[in-house]
Formats: sequence, C-alpha cells, structure tokens
Amino acid sequence: MCLYPIEREFTSRQAVEAIKLWLKEHNLHSSLYTTEDNLVATVELSSSTGSPLSSGSGKGSWAVTGAYFEAFEHMMLKHHFTSSHIEVVQLKDWLRSKNCHPQCLFGKTLTEYDNDLLKFSNYRSILSLEKYLVPETLVNPSYIETLQPNDAYCFLNKYTSNSGWASGSSFEETVLHGANEVVERHCLSELYKQYIGFSEYTGEFYRIIPPKELLQKYQLSLPNIDEVSFIMSTTLFDSYFCACVMPSTASPMAFRSSGVSYSEFHAIERALSELVQNIENYDDAELDCDLKVTEFLNKYDQLCQITDLSKLDRLPLMDFSNLKQDSMDFRDHYGSLLSSIKEKEYDLLVHTAFGQEKIWLTSTYIPGLERFNIIDKGKLVVPLGRK
Repeated sequence: MCLYPIEREFTSRQAVEAIKLWLKEHNLHSSLYTTEDNLVATVELSSSTGSPLSSGSGKGSWAVTGAYFEAFEHMMLKHHFTSSHIEVVQLKDWLRSKNCHPQCLFGKTLTEYDNDLLKFSNYRSILSLEKYLVPETLVNPSYIETLQPNDAYCFLNKYTSNSGWASGSSFEETVLHGANEVVERHCLSELYKQYIGFSEYTGEFYRIIPPKELLQKYQLSLPNIDEVSFIMSTTLFDSYFCACVMPSTASPMAFRSSGVSYSEFHAIERALSELVQNIENYDDAELDCDLKVTEFLNKYDQLCQITDLSKLDRLPLMDFSNLKQDSMDFRDHYGSLLSSIKEKEYDLLVHTAFGQEKIWLTSTYIPGLERFNIIDKGKLVVPLGRK
C-alpha cells in the first residue's frame, strides 16, 4: 500500500523483508504482535537460545516497519554497538578546539566546570563535512561511564537522551527521522517554557480542530478522542509540530504525545498515533514512573502545572477539520529539512553507528536546540536558551 506523505524511502514490505533477512543471517529471532486495527505493533528480538535482547514499538500506518526498526535500534545500542569513534579529551581543551560546535548550548554552560576528562563521540556536519565532538553521555543513554565521574559529566548526564537516534532503510531516511525527533523535543521544550511562564507566549502555539479523516481513522482506537487537545506550531525549520494531550484516569500525569513533519497532516497523525501507542503500552511500570515524576514536579509551584497541562484551552483555536493528506514524497521531506537547516544557519551533525544496503542506524544532533522537555521525566534540568 502506498502511503502519503511518505517519510520512508522504501515500501513497508521492502523494509521489513530486509531487516528480517538480516536477523535470519545473524541467527536472531523476532516475534511480532499487533493490535486488532494494526495501528500499534510490537516486535521482540531474541537470541538463538531464546534470551530476550530488545523490543520495539511502532505506530500508525507504518506500525510494523517502525516496530522492527525500533527493536533493531534498541538491540544495537544495548548489546552490540561499541563505538570505535570515542575520544577522551579534557573539558577545557574541547571547549577551546574547533571540535566544539560554536552553537552547542552545553558548551557555554560547561565553561564553569573544572578541566576534567570526558568521553566524546565523533559527529560530522552534513552541510560542511566538518568533524565535531559531542559528549557521549549527552547522546547515548546506553553509555556506561568508565572514567571517574565528575561534575561536568553529572551535569550532562541529566540531559541524556536517545532523541536523534533512528534506524531505517537508508542513511537519508534515518537522518530525516532523527532530525524530526530532535526538533520535536525542542518544540515541546518551548511549549513547556511558555506554559510555566519561564518565557513569554509569542503566539506560535495554537489549538486545532483535527482533520475529520484522522478522527474517523482513530475513533475505534481512542473512543474518548473528543477529550484530546491538539496543539500545533510551525517549527524553527518550517516543519510542523503537533502535540496531543489527554487527561488520564489511570495516571496522575496527562497522557501526551507529539510529532514533527513537513506535512501538517502527517504531523497531526504522528502525534495522534503515538498517543494511541502510549495508551496501548501503558502498564504498572509506566504508572510507577508517572507517580515518581508527579511527586517530583509537585515540589515546585511552576513545574507542578506540567503534570496535567490543564490550561491549554487558553490558546487560540484554528479549524483543520477539512485538512487532507498531501502528495509529498520522501525526497521532498528530506530536501526541505536540509534547505531549511542551511537557510536558518543551523547545522546538522550525524554519527553513523551501523550501515549496510537497507539497514542503517544513525544519531542526529542539531546544536542550539533545547532539551528542557526532559523535565517531564522527573529530572531537574533548566532551560539553556538558544544558539
């Protein structure tokens, strides 16, 4: 089935066949589970002896493809991927070198720390081909510290995230997915900052009445879809951000999800399908995590508002009920990303962890973007500003 707008370079069948062949060649086993409507899929990978290795979840029309690639990504990061591009450098030497990207927000803050050793991963700019070093703990949550922990490491470790890691059928595909995810987290950070009054509301966020087509598609998966708040904005790079927020009786935290795409319709569907996915996968472990996060946020007068996000109805409302899918293809999406990054004078750094004919794993990092969204994981982080 041909799906538009497409953010994958090959069909779902081609992508899944390629990764299943790779798993077979490496004597690894996969188990696929889908919901009745096939809008949420889970893939579990195991060794030849049956030992579990990883799992991944996919959502929306490409749920099965997404589940296979996420399971592959998790397996490689946890069990197989050992970077051969790690460098150990003293903090001050890195800050003074050309290997520290001038737009790196963390670089500005780290000037206050002692000149201790840190581990860095090699990234390369797609635009200039210049090499840069990025603190390993910042971009790889599976990273295990082998050096003596120091204050700079502890600061960076609060902001650790797998955002930007993506697996797909081509290098360009993983970069597009990784970059969209990094931009998505930045937009969510900006929404939180304005919501709690850290920064002034500047008008870029607004509520929408979602497309009728999507309401019909997800009605059975989400019977109380009328309770969902849809929040949108245009991103720094002229793509579209959408967040879905729904009050929850199962959790003290409101269910939330988000997505970014160069198609308005697809951005909304990404956020909505992720909401369905989050609810489908919600379990006791998720509840326990939410209880701890709520306890943490409730200690602070401003931050406690992030638990339920109940005041989003104050945003202006726009009617997208008649919005239809467009016919943008993969090259349109990827080309829009590169041209906008360049036009806005940002940079696109990529680290390739694995790559062969139709299976790739990369990490994409855009210096100058926020990570304050991590506050909703119960970590006491502060906004770092922009480049």
